[in-house]
Amino acid sequence: MRQNRDRNLYSLWMGKVLCLFALSACSTVLLAQQTPDQQQDPSTQSQDVKPAILAMPSYSQNIALLGTDQRYMDLETLQTRRRTFFIYGMGVSETYDYFGGNSAVQNSNLLVWSPHFAIINASNHSSFSVQYAPSVSQSTSGPSSHQVFQSGAISFGEPIARNWVLQLSSSNTYGTDSSRLVSPLAFNVNQGVPVVDPNSAVFQFNRGDVLTTANDAVLIWQRSPSQSMNFTAGESTLSSLDGRLSNTSTFTIVSYSAAVSQHTSLNVGGNYYHRFSLGSCDSYGLTFGFSHQLGRNMNLSLAGGPEFETAPCNKTLGPLGGNYAITIAYPLSRRSRVGLTASRSYATNYLANTQWTDTAAVSYSRQLSETFDISLNSGYARSVLSQTSLGTYAGYFAGTDLSWKLSRTVALRGEYRRFGQVSGGPLKSQNVAMITLGWSPLPTRIVK
Repeated sequence: MRQNRDRNLYSLWMGKVLCLFALSACSTVLLAQQTPDQQQDPSTQSQDVKPAILAMPSYSQNIALLGTDQRYMDLETLQTRRRTFFIYGMGVSETYDYFGGNSAVQNSNLLVWSPHFAIINASNHSSFSVQYAPSVSQSTSGPSSHQVFQSGAISFGEPIARNWVLQLSSSNTYGTDSSRLVSPLAFNVNQGVPVVDPNSAVFQFNRGDVLTTANDAVLIWQRSPSQSMNFTAGESTLSSLDGRLSNTSTFTIVSYSAAVSQHTSLNVGGNYYHRFSLGSCDSYGLTFGFSHQLGRNMNLSLAGGPEFETAPCNKTLGPLGGNYAITIAYPLSRRSRVGLTASRSYATNYLANTQWTDTAAVSYSRQLSETFDISLNSGYARSVLSQTSLGTYAGYFAGTDLSWKLSRTVALRGEYRRFGQVSGGPLKSQNVAMITLGWSPLPTRIVK
């Protein structure tokens, strides 16, 4: 059974890679057939307001590197000509796990090896990337155990016609929650500021191996430098392979953004979600919001609106609910930055059979000197379960990381993480202390 499962996972990944390679080749032919970019008349450009926040969406400008300490590639710094980069590195950690609350898991010491690999072919307007970052943990005290947590991602972004951009992305994780919590934390990049993934606050030690997938297709229409429209379709799945639980969500989102001043834009959109868990149900809603640049560095985005649900997903608040999203990206200086996100998601995340999940996360990092860096991360997740008898899941995590750069490519890090579940089942917590020796060479260009 396990060999068949691994074979299916391998076939799934190979299919995604081949499809995205084909798309990349076709888009390259399209670009080659187009005429070179022409210089526009400055008088014509001045007719439209051109705020930086609408120049290109943030998720098309940055590629988060899996298995790293919140490193990412900024596409804006690249040239127009596409180039290929091979990015790799690894970390070796000695980890001490202490479990509190009602957890039956024993305290243990672990040796964790976390390599990461990425091949990125990109320019300042297009990209194609394949990433893989496993984490192998071996117990060094108590009963012998060996676990592997695997994570991978594929992304593609390319102009397909005048004013049209297509973006495809797929991410997968596979492994137990206990192995995920000692692996490098997942993160997102918002306006050039990394923010830890708040779903790290969700963990259950007794559900065995968990497979998560998230697939998105985004079509962007840039009508003018100050107006854009996004069409998004996606699917997310969570499968507890040992517990035989499966949860799938599909969704479509349409949004329109328009600048009303040099630093402010308004947006309006609609969404539709279909969930397959304990009886399928639908939800649909509207979203109204704005984005504003405060000063030279701080970016603030607020959005919210009503959400309507059908049975059986409307048992908690009735047919009328709500959605919201808050993001703050603030590079405090050249040496420090802070990012915040908070939102309600109706798609499947890390917990099965949920009506929705409220999440929040804050990340702060500062370069103390040429050799020392410190970062603070915290997150919170609250999931309303479809089975009301189970209550509402609520969990949190907090961590700090002090890094000492020994050379340009080698760093020594000390890290502490605390995870806790405060409702929705037996109360439990996990404390993780880690000492990591990391090696991250500079990106190597393999195609000029």
